[in-house]
Amino acid sequence: MGKNDLWIASLAALLSLKLVTTDADFDHLHNVFFEVKKLNPADFYEFL
Repeated sequence: MGKNDLWIASLAALLSLKLVTTDADFDHLHNVFFEVKKLNPADFYEFL
């Protein structure tokens, strides 16, 4: 994990938030510290 990902993860855990991401960087933390919701970027191409 990169330094910025650590900040994001720690804030999500501290504030009891669901972490929404498009990559697998947080998969190992899913249901350990918070819930991770993965989005597929291709699902949003029609809106761009």
